[in-house]
Order: sequence, then structure tokens, then C-alpha cells
Amino acid sequence: MRAATLVGAIGGLTWAVRRLRPTLVEVRGESMRPALRPGDCVIADRRAYRTHPPRPGDVVLAHDPRNFDRLLVKRVARVHADGAVDLRGDNPAASTDSREFGAVPPYLIEGRVLGRYWPWPSVARRRSTSASVGNASSGG
Repeated sequence: MRAATLVGAIGGLTWAVRRLRPTLVEVRGESMRPALRPGDCVIADRRAYRTHPPRPGDVVLAHDPRNFDRLLVKRVARVHADGAVDLRGDNPAASTDSREFGAVPPYLIEGRVLGRYWPWPSVARRRSTSASVGNASSGG
């Protein structure tokens, strides 16, 4: 059963890479806890917003408006009538987001985060269990 699951996961990832030409990103920092943790790797669909704007609740990959070369992973909090997008981290105490730099223009949104591809779900479960007994490391 494990081999079939692994083959299915690899097949799905291969299809996604060929079809979507996604962006792969490693999460750094604590701003998206508990949904995403430092070291989690996510896949983002760069084509997601070609036909419609981001929606509140979407997790997106966006260029930092203060430094275009820096990518941020944030959740869409609000889409204004003029198209500007408010971005928020799930962990407000550790997040630099639209509360600091304001709403971002849509062209800074690189894509929608489809999900985490690493660690695998079973590894993530073990990791969260370890964290609950005091083995979590603090990070940036």
C-alpha cells in the first residue's frame, strides 16, 4: 500500500510540475503558523489568478512591496474594490504584512499556494507530535 501511495504522489507531483509550471518555495519564519511552519515546502500555481482575482482565505505567494526579490507566503484577508489585496500572516505576532506595508497591488501576487509537498503528511504528524512534548525548535 505504501508503494502505491508513493507512486501516486510522485505521479501527481510530476503532472502538476508539467501542467502548472509551479513555483516551489520553502517557508521561512513563523508568520504562517500554525498552517505552515519554517522548513515546510509549498507549491504555488502561478496561473491561478489569470482569470479571477485572489479570494479572501487564499494562501498566496507575493512579492514583498518593499523588496521585489523577496517572496512572501501570506493569506488574503481582503480584496478592495480597486483590486488592492490585504495580506496577513496567520501568526500576527510574528508577521510582517499589510498591517505594516499596506494593501498590495495585484501584480505583486505571484500565485496561489496549492499545498505543502514537504514534509510528507506522516512526517508532519510526527513533527507536530514531537513539538507538543517540547522538542520544537524556535526559528526565524
